Amino acid sequence: MVRSVTKPVSEWRAMIASAVFLASVASLVFLTNEIASPVLPYVAILAGGSALVSLLLWRDAKISAKTVLLVAAFGHIIALFGQTIFEDDYYRFLWDGWMTLQGGTPYGVPPELFIDDPAIPRAMQNVLEWVNYPQYPTIYGPLLQILFAFTSFFAGENEFGLRILFASGALILSALIARRHSAGRTALFAWNPLIVAESTLHLHPDIFLGLGLFAAVLAGKHRPMLAGLFFAASAGVKIVALAAWPMLIRLAPSALIAAVVGLAALYGIFAVQGQGVGFDSTETFATLWYFNPIAFEPLLVVLGPAWGRLASLLLAGALVVWFHASARDYDSVPIAPIFGAILLFAPAVNAWYLLWLLPFALDRRDIWPYVASAVLPLSYLTGLNLEIYELEAFEVHPIAHRIEWVLLAGAITIDLFRRFRSSPSPLPNRNPIAEPKVSVIIPALNEAESVGQTVRGIRLANPVGLHEVIVADNGSTDETASVAKSTGALVISEPKRGYGAACLAALGRVDRSSNIILFMDADLSDDPADAEKLLTPVIQGSTDLVIGSRTIGKIEVGAMSAPQRFGNWLAPTLVRLIWGHRYTDLGPFRAIRRDTLEHLAMADRDFGWTIEMQVRAAKMDMRTLEVPVTYRKRVGVSKISGTVKGVFAAGWKILFVITREAFGDFGQSDRAREITESGQVVQDKAQQSQSAV
Repeated sequence: MVRSVTKPVSEWRAMIASAVFLASVASLVFLTNEIASPVLPYVAILAGGSALVSLLLWRDAKISAKTVLLVAAFGHIIALFGQTIFEDDYYRFLWDGWMTLQGGTPYGVPPELFIDDPAIPRAMQNVLEWVNYPQYPTIYGPLLQILFAFTSFFAGENEFGLRILFASGALILSALIARRHSAGRTALFAWNPLIVAESTLHLHPDIFLGLGLFAAVLAGKHRPMLAGLFFAASAGVKIVALAAWPMLIRLAPSALIAAVVGLAALYGIFAVQGQGVGFDSTETFATLWYFNPIAFEPLLVVLGPAWGRLASLLLAGALVVWFHASARDYDSVPIAPIFGAILLFAPAVNAWYLLWLLPFALDRRDIWPYVASAVLPLSYLTGLNLEIYELEAFEVHPIAHRIEWVLLAGAITIDLFRRFRSSPSPLPNRNPIAEPKVSVIIPALNEAESVGQTVRGIRLANPVGLHEVIVADNGSTDETASVAKSTGALVISEPKRGYGAACLAALGRVDRSSNIILFMDADLSDDPADAEKLLTPVIQGSTDLVIGSRTIGKIEVGAMSAPQRFGNWLAPTLVRLIWGHRYTDLGPFRAIRRDTLEHLAMADRDFGWTIEMQVRAAKMDMRTLEVPVTYRKRVGVSKISGTVKGVFAAGWKILFVITREAFGDFGQSDRAREITESGQVVQDKAQQSQSAV
């Protein structure tokens, strides 16, 4: 019998993709060595090669990581023999490196002052003749200046040293990507002709920004100080890397300290020399430079230059903050969309800016980054490169620009539509709780008038599984404790004031056999008759947390003040905007599985208790449910709505908790994901074992 030697389709796709990649790079190198390099074929090969490789590798191909890196290395080696003909930024790099070696800093002095200076060697005078915008001092970051000086030391004015440097950066980044992603996904980055073109061939140092950030992501929680240093390195390449720095808040404090100290050290090396660090030139380019804009263009037309730039800055900033806040944890921060938002609203957009985000596009299945890698090379079709003198030198041809705009807008629209349509799969129901044991926790502060009726009310309602009633006396100065004891409740004392503190103290005394916790207030505002509605879904296993919603239920006249109603609208709205989870209320009457509550690792000790519980449940994709409840006028004066101080303190704390949870992991995500993904926890397994016995 003859054994089949037919290769799987995925292997064929990988082979074809590698051939397209190498052929594209070789063709680009060939064209750059022509006497009069034609820009149209060049752009067509670069854009077409990037598009075709992306299509071939979109579905994970069967290939080894070693092969991916070897093919990528071969592509960069080919690119070493090319010429940089449509870009001239590298002359500035050569000049900066030489100036750093000679005088310690390239900052503060425009290159034009040295033209025809007899003290400048002839070789560097030749470089000076091609430095773009010689009237401005350099804007490139301090880490780049160190790298430029390094290559200048070994290669002088020869750009071959830069080619070796940038090729090395791209290959190291590819190797790091292979540690996080499959070989097929790594090839989607490493074999993209744009990566080779914009690093080794066009000599753009942006590859080091991507390298620094990716190394920071890999170091992450295991080596926070090292991650901080990599964040510093990325910002030392280009200051735009600061857009990713909110990730540092999710790590140990040492990460942020290392990042700040590291970046300060990089800039300090040059700042101490008294010639600045390039921020003056950066400000000039940021306010005046305008090239190949995307979403900024319509804003400019509608609002004008000043307001258009301001609106773009605000919109991009809002998107960056939202992307950070909506991420569940450090590892899921969407870095590609963060930089994509910046580029979308930037006044100047170049193809090499994609080196910031393409390493992180592999984390998602969005198509817009790969469409961008195929269309942004059209930005090379300028009046200067096309030799169309009716256009400004750096004006992109209108047809090319419109193609960019339409295809990118289409790709973004498709991605948004796909995300809208692909709602997450519902989590499976957990095993019903065969023997429910409910512990009722009632925080109380000076509630002597009502706590007795509250305890008697829940006992009279006698919901399924009622096991114990715990009153947490939160430092009352009246007879709250003695009244509660007289009703048979277990009374524990927590003298340190705070709603959350009282709840945490009570949880520490819950009977070990209890498997459901029911929280309610002691002021008779919660109707004990509603307890059954809250407990039933938890017992049935259809949900983990049930919140009694006053908003969708019945609120007695005068039971809620205007500030309470406003806060009840604002906080759930923010949760929905950030995490996409819909709540209608922060009601204190709620039931939750005990094991679920332990996974939430509650920590807030005052007014943020309820919102902390709901936000963490939303972040962890836990099953939550709201049921309508009746909310009655409380007995006595509310500690929150009854005073102006209470209203402001509660409102501030709720907003603080939302902000804190938006930008923090606090070590809970990994543990919580175990319960949400499996739908089963230790207690369920124990129940199964008991059933088997």
